[in-house]
Amino acid sequence: MSGRPITPRRRNVAALFALLVGTFGVAGGSARAPAATRAQAPKAMRLYVFDCGLLNISPDGVARYHVTPAEVGEARMPVPCFLVAHPKGTLMWDVGVIPDASVEAQAQGGARSNVNPTSAAVVTRTLKSQLAQIGYSPADITYVAISHAHKDHSANLDEFASSTWLARPAEREFMWKEHNERVDPSFYTKLKTSKSIALDKDEYDVFGDGLAVIKSAPGHTPGHQVLILRLASLGRIMVAGDLYHYPPERMFRRAPPDNEFNVKQSAASRAMIEEYLRKTKTTIWIEHDFGANAKLKKSPAYYD
Repeated sequence: MSGRPITPRRRNVAALFALLVGTFGVAGGSARAPAATRAQAPKAMRLYVFDCGLLNISPDGVARYHVTPAEVGEARMPVPCFLVAHPKGTLMWDVGVIPDASVEAQAQGGARSNVNPTSAAVVTRTLKSQLAQIGYSPADITYVAISHAHKDHSANLDEFASSTWLARPAEREFMWKEHNERVDPSFYTKLKTSKSIALDKDEYDVFGDGLAVIKSAPGHTPGHQVLILRLASLGRIMVAGDLYHYPPERMFRRAPPDNEFNVKQSAASRAMIEEYLRKTKTTIWIEHDFGANAKLKKSPAYYD
């Protein structure tokens, strides 16, 4: 130990060194990232849009929606996920196409999975990392709901097993139906015994104030549903699940795909929703619309 006296200058240097070590870790070690600030309940409802992947659709895949590649233009489909943050809680809506664990395991170049013979998914970002960026973890989410149980909307459901699952009985039965190639029950094994609320009426008011309402629109699957939000900046919007996939389906009033769970029921839901949109002056968001999705704010930005 040096016998030199501790001068004010040396004392200040030592204090600065201690501050740096406390902030960045031991000297010579790697810097530690500061802990994310935990999100607080907002004063007004917010909507966050996450990038949960992309579907590359073959020409045969486009044709199944009764549109042509020329009419569609951009055949790729985005896979968005949505978080509604409300003063009374949070709602996660649709949860991606490839589970986060697989995305992490295939980090180099993105995770890939064939959803079906005409649709190939690519995911480069985990849902939980995007939630963490704005101060949430899956365990913080009050409610989870999906528009329907197809593989490109349900991949991370097990991450939200501690949330209250808002599900229609017909969809729940469909999810565990034997030999159902449109779903992957390994995505939601934990939900079979998780807390849930059965949505047995046409509309369900999530937070009790009319700002976030889940509405039945069956046909694509038995319990397909849409989410209606009332935001100060946007007015009324409908996050429409797979009621439509490409805008020309709606523009040209094409029939629903032949592989819908119930084509007639799907057509009836489309007609009912169009009338609802007209009467309530609600704007529809087609979740897989590439052009519209590209224009949306992405988290950490939000709509309020």
